[in-house]
Amino acid sequence: MSLGKKAMGIGQVFIFIMAALTFALIMIFGYKAIAGFLNSGEQVEFVQFKTGLEKSVKQIYTEYGSVRIKDFNIPEKYEQVCFVDMDYPPAGINNGMDELCAEDAFACDMWEQARDEGGYESVDANVFLKPSAGVPIKVFKISIVDIETEQGVGYYCTDIKSGQFTIMIEGKGDRTEISAAPK
Repeated sequence: MSLGKKAMGIGQVFIFIMAALTFALIMIFGYKAIAGFLNSGEQVEFVQFKTGLEKSVKQIYTEYGSVRIKDFNIPEKYEQVCFVDMDYPPAGINNGMDELCAEDAFACDMWEQARDEGGYESVDANVFLKPSAGVPIKVFKISIVDIETEQGVGYYCTDIKSGQFTIMIEGKGDRTEISAAPK
């Protein structure tokens, strides 16, 4: 009789080991599945941001004088967005773009390429994210205005807070003017 009790104890240990192993496998595969869903959700949010931004800028450019304040949502991993007028200033002049070069080297390189090779048409991007999105974002032709001085500037960068930022866009007939949203 004592032999049967030993076998029963070994059997229970075996069942507990199998249960623990099964639980561990479920946790590992569950974690991977949830991480995959979160990553897919972030990719979907980025694509929605990119297409929404492109659509908003392209839609308003023909509506001369129309002004809209637009809020955009983007995955929270992004800290800053910069819009660069690839046709600013006329070729050969730097005119205040040193700040852009200090703030975002990639955007600066793209602007210098545009300046040297023919402007907006010669580059693949005019919107830059920090950290880099890895996907070029090129919206319709833009110009940038400092709302305080009402002067044209070459770029506008704004911080992204909790996955959101706001800009003011105005249709100019042949381009869209971008500036900081009034407070």
